[in-house]
Amino acid sequence: MTKKDFHNSKFDKGTQSKLEVFKEYFKESFPVFLHSPFFDEIFIYDFFAGQGLNENGEHGTAFNILNEIKPYCDEIRKSKKKVYIILNDKEVSEVLKSNVLDFFNTCKSNCEGECVFAEDENLIIRAEDFETYFPKIYPAMLKRKKAAKLLFLDPFKFVIDRDLFNKLMNIPSADFICFMPSFFLRRFPHEPAFNKYIDTSKIDFEESKPAHCHRVIADYFKTLVPPDKEYFIGCFSIKKDSGYNGLLFGSNHTFGAEKFQKVCWKIDELTGEADYNIDRELTYFKQGVLFEDEKIPLKIKQFNLDLENEIVSGKIKTNIDAYKYALKNRCLVKHAAERLKELMKEGKIEEFKTFNNDIHKIKTATNINIK
Repeated sequence: MTKKDFHNSKFDKGTQSKLEVFKEYFKESFPVFLHSPFFDEIFIYDFFAGQGLNENGEHGTAFNILNEIKPYCDEIRKSKKKVYIILNDKEVSEVLKSNVLDFFNTCKSNCEGECVFAEDENLIIRAEDFETYFPKIYPAMLKRKKAAKLLFLDPFKFVIDRDLFNKLMNIPSADFICFMPSFFLRRFPHEPAFNKYIDTSKIDFEESKPAHCHRVIADYFKTLVPPDKEYFIGCFSIKKDSGYNGLLFGSNHTFGAEKFQKVCWKIDELTGEADYNIDRELTYFKQGVLFEDEKIPLKIKQFNLDLENEIVSGKIKTNIDAYKYALKNRCLVKHAAERLKELMKEGKIEEFKTFNNDIHKIKTATNINIK
């Protein structure tokens, strides 16, 4: 599908899934950033915004951002925080600008207060090539340490390479979500166009199923995180047409990782990883099973086993270690808490209080003592 066809057509299921993750993550994160005393500014970047909505009126990422911010205008005024929305699209920026300004004109006609956004001040619409635009604004991103940053990258071409990933990983207080055409990468791993962006020689597609191709790519990016750096990689696989693509997520804070995993598990209750039955679970679509053990997803069974082994080997020493281990394995904090409770009940570790979420609020870690 060309970009023109995309804007003229009704969004298919894969596109809807992708936009739902974008929207729900922003919906979860923005109010927390707004109310956090740590941040003075909030920057929202949509680097491939398209027209904002298609000809059927379905909202893309840009309009989802605008709609989710709209209920918080009064709180933005009271907080006196500056919220910046940067919408960029090289090809259709004029249509994007017209659609966005129409949105604000309608919004202003129904609002009694002064608008918190002003064009070219904190509502910025650009027609830039990402490969030249991002390097220009990157130094400022690094300097603004007390600014929350949400970066959305939904391109029609493969853009995230090792260099870009390292840059995204080093931006303070920043989360990113990037769409990736994973199935094409699996089919054509030796194409020069792909090798320009990613070292396919370090990705073993042969040992994985086609439905797992995006998971494999996400695992590759995990290997790019330095051993001494705490960084969380998430992914969500999407079935689109006859192939599998996906979203790659990155955050340097447990808060971001928790929010992203919460959204993913809300959509996929069995693995938190896909809009299809990625592991061919028997219980998918609420199907009945004969044995209780079959009700536990394969991913959770493996996680429970791995978590116990990490504790026994001494690699996981505290409750916070266990919770972070869950997030780094694309599980929820509550999955670690549930397994810890089971180990306590089985008499394998000493009892302590567990947490199901918001682990960034835990002031002191609790040691896990093996009996």
